[in-house]
Formats: sequence, C-alpha cells, structure tokens
Amino acid sequence: MQQRDTRQRAAIKRAFAQAQRPLGPKEVLDLAGAEVPKLGIATVYRNIKSLLEQDELQAVEVPGGQTRYQIPRAERTHLFICQKTDRVYVIQPKLDELQLNLPDGYQLQEAQLICYGLGPEA
Repeated sequence: MQQRDTRQRAAIKRAFAQAQRPLGPKEVLDLAGAEVPKLGIATVYRNIKSLLEQDELQAVEVPGGQTRYQIPRAERTHLFICQKTDRVYVIQPKLDELQLNLPDGYQLQEAQLICYGLGPEA
C-alpha cells in the first residue's frame, strides 16, 4: 500500500537524500526535525518501516551496532564507521587491489568491507 507523502514523510526522505550516507533513526530525527520541529521518533520509525516495505530504503547492518538505513544502492555497500561519532559512511574500496590470505583451497565468492577509524572532528 502506497503511503501518502505528508510533510513529515517528505522531510524524512529529504534527510536521507541530503545525507547521502546510512542513517540511524536518531540521526533522521535530528535532520528531518530541523525542518519539521514537532517530528517525533515514533513517526520516524513508522516511516522508515513503510519506506523499507516500499523498497525506498534498505537496511544496512552494522556488526555490533544499530541498523542504519539508506536509499537503495545497486552495488554492495562497504562501510567506514567513525568510532567517535558513530556515523556510518559508504566507501568504495578498490577490492581488486585488496590482498587476502585465504586458507588453502578456498575461493572468495563475495566480500563486504567494514573499516573503523576516526573522522576529522575527533
């Protein structure tokens, strides 16, 4: 079922489009709430769930962390996670240049790279 675009929903969609990185619900609330001051976290969660169901968002699982959400991408998502701010960024590593020491006889089928570090605000 298609949801109607309310002011809140439009602000939430704009938050994802403008951030251009995976966001957690609190980040969405902070960004969209700047545009719609009375936006609540329950509304954010409801809209994220609806946007996921309509394939307008995809979940980004962060090992040991909170699930983030992003506008769907065709390519596999590789991540950089700032250990100070907990912000998640999509990176595009040169996987063909990555050196892996796989066990003898094993062949790599696919990979997801997750890097941890500090950003400029650290």
